[in-house]
Amino acid sequence: MDENKRGWLWVYRKARSYHVTGLQAFYRATRFWITGDTGSFPTHGGFRKSRIRR
Repeated sequence: MDENKRGWLWVYRKARSYHVTGLQAFYRATRFWITGDTGSFPTHGGFRKSRIRR
């Protein structure tokens, strides 16, 4: 995978598109940048759980 394609900003925007707060998207993007995994987090108003991995 191209690092530029799936970097911090990509994950931040993806998390925001899942209707989470800016703070939570920031945390998930930072966690992804460090570990390569966001972990499970509630999305879409709490109706779904999502996880973004490398």
